[in-house]
Amino acid sequence: MELWICPKCGRQFERKGQIHSCKIFPLDNHFKGKDRSKALYEKFKNSVKNRLGDFKIESLECCIHFVGTFTFVAVKIFKEKIVVDFSLDHILQKERIKKNIQMSAHRYLYNIEIKDEKDIDDELMEWVEEAHCLKKQSIKN
Repeated sequence: MELWICPKCGRQFERKGQIHSCKIFPLDNHFKGKDRSKALYEKFKNSVKNRLGDFKIESLECCIHFVGTFTFVAVKIFKEKIVVDFSLDHILQKERIKKNIQMSAHRYLYNIEIKDEKDIDDELMEWVEEAHCLKKQSIKN
């Protein structure tokens, strides 16, 4: 599958002309007055990096995207927590999932709150890895 690259911002997308924001938002702006959340974000980012290797970080006004070939995680920064969004091709039934939305017949968006470093565990990393691998598989097919 050939990806479309926005000529203005250089971000890659599945569909040509994909609607998106080209606005650059400095990463540090997400963390102003949010030291606790910054520490949680750094721990989460490093855990993902240890599990998957390198990936690109795209700082948008709404959130921070972790990008391989596609965005596989979005992180929203709040004062005392971070919220991690990812999508999978199956239903998860876990108490820690704060929100799930069926996006299509085989795509489910999940929302996990991270309020403490212990929330960044093997189970979460398995889901993140699965979300990352699903996007890689969709390119090969």
